[in-house]
Amino acid sequence: MNLKTLYNIVSLLLLPFGLLMLFTTLPMILAAFISPSALFPLFMLICILIYIVCSFIFLQKGIKNEIPCKKTLKDWIKVNAFVSITFAVLMLMQSIIIIRNPSIISEQLITDLAAQRGGFTTQFPPELMHKLLKFISYFMLIYSIIIGLHIVLTFKLIKLYQHIFSKD
Repeated sequence: MNLKTLYNIVSLLLLPFGLLMLFTTLPMILAAFISPSALFPLFMLICILIYIVCSFIFLQKGIKNEIPCKKTLKDWIKVNAFVSITFAVLMLMQSIIIIRNPSIISEQLITDLAAQRGGFTTQFPPELMHKLLKFISYFMLIYSIIIGLHIVLTFKLIKLYQHIFSKD
């Protein structure tokens, strides 16, 4: 399988994740107005969305159609890729920790939610919380691997298609 085909497949896998993140980002904007601590995760999500969109434009215009792209597109891809790498590494480490020892974190999560909501555990049994935490952990593990692979492929293709980027 050549590099362009692999990049196309991984890009198509990344698009549904981007759409899901878009729906996650919209409520986070409202949360950022209430709590400034939500600004950093919001910043990371927006950077990932920008990376996904810019790399898809690079794929469609530059690689598939050989249409010259602006140099600023390459800059947008690179800058947002570094934030996306940080996010992917954090999610990868967190997912591995949760998958290896879910009981400690899920017990803490259940305790925190019960304290915030007052009896949250009576509506959601701990077994359901364990399954949900496990599902989210595997989902984030797969996502972090896909976006990490995509970033590596993007940097390789940017070098190969350097001639696509004009100076304007």
